[in-house]
Amino acid sequence: MSNPFDDLEAETAESPNTEDGAGEDGAASVDEEATGSAAPEDAGAGSIESTASSPAESGPAFEYDAVRQRPLYARGESWDAFEKKLRTTIAPELAREDVVDEETREIHDAVLRLATEEPERIAELVLEARREE
Repeated sequence: MSNPFDDLEAETAESPNTEDGAGEDGAASVDEEATGSAAPEDAGAGSIESTASSPAESGPAFEYDAVRQRPLYARGESWDAFEKKLRTTIAPELAREDVVDEETREIHDAVLRLATEEPERIAELVLEARREE
């Protein structure tokens, strides 16, 4: 059985400041960057075309040192289904917008933001799974 956190070691090697920068301050950084990056889009009447660089040139939405690592525990079939959707739907949609260097942290952040926007649906899914068992 492989270690489910092997990919974290690779990302940790990329960032020299993971232990010192993680924690509560990291969460604040994510919130500040999220609101900071949303403000210019809301303020301007233009869209992505009005910016000087394309999404592919801008790089990840936030830096690695802004993340707070937490384990997500899910069944194997749920991870498999998620990874399949990531390969077959999410990544191609991003590629259509010229984003071919998406980072795992960006995907996980988007999943958590979606869960935050749809809490009732999360509760429904938990209840459905319990009823099936």
